[in-house]
Amino acid sequence: MIRFANKYDNNKIIELMKDFAINSNNSITYNPLVWSKTYIEQILATLYAGHGFVLIDDKQTGILIAAKTESFWLKDVFQLQEVMLHGYNKFVITRLIKEYTKIAKELLKKREINQATISSYDDLKFERYGMKLIEYHWEIN
Repeated sequence: MIRFANKYDNNKIIELMKDFAINSNNSITYNPLVWSKTYIEQILATLYAGHGFVLIDDKQTGILIAAKTESFWLKDVFQLQEVMLHGYNKFVITRLIKEYTKIAKELLKKREINQATISSYDDLKFERYGMKLIEYHWEIN
C-alpha cells in the first residue's frame, strides 16, 4: 500500500535518497557523504507542510517526492512536479506512479494546481497512466 510519508519516515527516506544518488547518473544529487541531514529534514518539513508531499510504500522500499511550486508567470497558480522517484523494484515504482497520478488528478480537479508533471530518463510510455509528453530536458555539462 502507498501512503503519505511523515517526519517519522525521514530516516528511511534519506536512506532511499542516498541509494538513488549513489546509483543515479543525475549530477544534481551530488555526493551523499556531503549532504546535510538537517537541510534535507528542513526541505521534507516544507513538503509535509503543504508545499508538496512524499509517497512511500508500507515496506519502505520506494518513495516518490513531489514539490508544489508557484508558477513563475502567474501569482497563485501552482504546479506539482515529481522531483524524485526511487524504489527497489518495478512493482513498487509502478504503484507510486499510479498514486501520484491519482493525487495529481484530484488536485487538478479541485484547482489547487494548474499542472502536474513527472520526469524520466527514458521514454517509459507514461501514456498508459493518462499522461502526455510535453518536453525534453537537456543538461548543460
